[in-house]
Amino acid sequence: MYGVCGADDKAKLFFDAISVKGSMTWTAIIEAYGCYNDRYEDAINLFKEMKSRGFSPNHYTFKVVLCICERGGAGYADEACEIFNLMTRRYDIKPSEEHYSSIIGLLTRVGRVEASQRYIHMRSSQLTLTSQKEKLDHLVIAHQSQP
Repeated sequence: MYGVCGADDKAKLFFDAISVKGSMTWTAIIEAYGCYNDRYEDAINLFKEMKSRGFSPNHYTFKVVLCICERGGAGYADEACEIFNLMTRRYDIKPSEEHYSSIIGLLTRVGRVEASQRYIHMRSSQLTLTSQKEKLDHLVIAHQSQP
């Protein structure tokens, strides 16, 4: 609640006061920092801290973190790719359309058309036809805008 209202520091105080934290508690504070207050680097660091303390990110955690990378822009493209691979390889989480949408949208917007195409082609069976068309439209626009 505090994070949504822009009081991310107050949200962190409450988070720190919680004696028994879980994956959803961690995800909530990560989301408060990155999604509601544009503190992308802090949110990514909280994600890393979550993992280092032995908490396993879940499907929703990865959705939030990939969304944060997407919002953060070009500086988070490599991080997003690493996080996506971590999700699928280490945690064996099957990517949802939202996961794909974030990674493809980010890579397309920052001009990494080939990388974006790889995600579209390698994972095309997971995407709906509408989503595929939307992503291909982004690729065409990105390709046309390149010198």
